[in-house]
Amino acid sequence: MPSSVIVILLVVVACLLCGCLVLLWKLLRRPEPTGPGEALGLLSQQMAQTQQQLAHSLRDFSTNVNERLTQSQSLAQQSQRFVSERLEAAGKTMGDLKGQLGQLSQATERILQVGGDVRQLQDILQSPKLRGNLGEWSLETLLADVLPRAHYELQYHFPDNTAVDALVRLAEGSVCIDAKFPLARFRGMMEAEDEQGRVRMRKAFLRDVRSHIDAIASKYIQPEQGTLDFALMYVPAENVYYEAMLGEDGLDVGGYGRSKKVIPVSPNTLYAYLMAIAAGLRGLQIERNAQRILRQLGQLTNDLSLFTNDFAVLGKHLTNAQSKFVEAQKKMDVMALKLEHIHEHSLPGEEGEEG
Repeated sequence: MPSSVIVILLVVVACLLCGCLVLLWKLLRRPEPTGPGEALGLLSQQMAQTQQQLAHSLRDFSTNVNERLTQSQSLAQQSQRFVSERLEAAGKTMGDLKGQLGQLSQATERILQVGGDVRQLQDILQSPKLRGNLGEWSLETLLADVLPRAHYELQYHFPDNTAVDALVRLAEGSVCIDAKFPLARFRGMMEAEDEQGRVRMRKAFLRDVRSHIDAIASKYIQPEQGTLDFALMYVPAENVYYEAMLGEDGLDVGGYGRSKKVIPVSPNTLYAYLMAIAAGLRGLQIERNAQRILRQLGQLTNDLSLFTNDFAVLGKHLTNAQSKFVEAQKKMDVMALKLEHIHEHSLPGEEGEEG
């Protein structure tokens, strides 16, 4: 039973007790009746009043109890609906959460798989030959994206059997690009456990780069074979290029490369160089086309001059032919007059002979 109904019952009982106590007090305070009949009348009257008050209180109590029960039933129904809606929403949320947990589990598995693939790639790239192949592939992709295929060659061999990763052909000569960059010491620098080890490996890395610059300068700068007096050293990653160009005291890679006429380039800087070369090649092609057009215009001018001379000669021939034609026409007219005159003089004789 609801607590509100219990409270109402207690209040009604308390009221009834209070009414009984008041009634007894009044009876005790009244003067004694003069006779038994009068006492019984008063007692009956008091009992009737008490009964009426009790019936009225019971009616009020019943009405209040019914109202409270109706309200409690309505509240219970609303609470039941609310709880049902909440349970349904909670069930749907749990279903969505279960699906999201499944997706999260799949994503976690994919991340772990990618991590394994990355570790495998790192293991693969430990081989210097494979690292060189990756740099060559990156260089080939850049060249193919920017330059026409006729203006570069991959794995070009010089007459002394020296092979360069790429040779870019320009109007003044060729430029060699080497992509076999030393990365072993750089990886050791990145994996160093303390600052001293990192500094030591960094200096070794910079010394390797300087040695690689010497090798490029000695092998790929061959003006007698048509190359320009400089070459490019392709660094296949921007972070490696940054570390190499940052340098240390006495190990300035950029300045050392310039002194050897070997220019270090990263993917971004090489792309800028190649775009400039491509623009120059387009300008050179436009210039060649303009020269070819000028030569063709000169030839056309000569042809026009010859045609003009031939046309003038033809005009003279036509003028002479017209003059001869006029003279011949005049002679024909004279001959026609003579024939006509002869014909006219011959007609009378022919008539006399007939008579």
